[in-house]
Amino acid sequence: MTQTSVPDLSRAKIRQLLAAVGSLRADDHATPEVAPYNWRDPHYFNEDQLNRLATVVSQVAALMPETFTHFYSREFHVVPTVVTQHFAADVYELADFEQCRSLTFGKDNEEACGFLALSAETALKWVTRLLGDSEGENDPHRVLSALEESLLYDLAAGIVENFVSPLRSRHDLHPNKQVVPGQPSIQFERAEEICQIIFEIKETDSDQADRARFVLPCRMFAPLVGKRVQENARVAPEDMSRILTEHLHRMPVTVTATLSSTRLRFAEIVDLHSDDVLLLGKAIDEPIELMIDNRTVFRGRPAQSDGHYAVYLTESAEGPGPEKPAPTAAR
Repeated sequence: MTQTSVPDLSRAKIRQLLAAVGSLRADDHATPEVAPYNWRDPHYFNEDQLNRLATVVSQVAALMPETFTHFYSREFHVVPTVVTQHFAADVYELADFEQCRSLTFGKDNEEACGFLALSAETALKWVTRLLGDSEGENDPHRVLSALEESLLYDLAAGIVENFVSPLRSRHDLHPNKQVVPGQPSIQFERAEEICQIIFEIKETDSDQADRARFVLPCRMFAPLVGKRVQENARVAPEDMSRILTEHLHRMPVTVTATLSSTRLRFAEIVDLHSDDVLLLGKAIDEPIELMIDNRTVFRGRPAQSDGHYAVYLTESAEGPGPEKPAPTAAR
């Protein structure tokens, strides 16, 4: 600055500075409360689509009592109690599948895409009731006989057929050949969105309810709830690496050329006028800095090119760069 006076700050000066900087008036309207967006939870279906899915699941529940009545010759009541979406990496934390018996299902000659899981207690209860043996329900983890395995499969397969019936128009799904103890042998992609649907099943006029848990990728239900799904072909790892590299090369990056900076007292700022000169804290032969994300990556000299301000790069922030055959101006 060529000449600086430092008078005491008057109210007029303060008002002048505030008018130049500007001020924000507080909003008279209270900010509405909004639930935080949890990135750890999947959002494959929105609220409306989840409601449509609940309707579809209720229709499935209406089919299941007939299956139980066919096996037990008694009236049953089935209601869906849980319809949730999860990432596949969290699926096996939903229940202790090691203590379950499961039946997978999928398209013929293809890997299974979903499964039905029953607790060991429920599975044993169902088969012993089918056999009329009420005294055999004391050890749910015992090995089932061939007859018990067959009866359990028939009942579980019937429930699976009820469950996949709304999907048949697009996905020809069928139960696999055997109910297996422990965690089902099915692999999901860790980031895949998965639906968990639980039905509560009980005999009419009974207070005791059993649970049947279904797990299936959300994308299988997408057409039923009005969600469009674009099928993506699987990409080989080497192709994915190339695609990501090409994408990174096309990404725009903001480069900031910083000449220098200085510090002034509040009173000096108030007293600034046109044609005043500010002295910066850098000698004229020192390079200016080019910054990306607040980090210096290059240094250079001020220049001009094609009618634009420019910077002639002289060195990398990591050290002197290689010799160049001819200088070029970087805009």
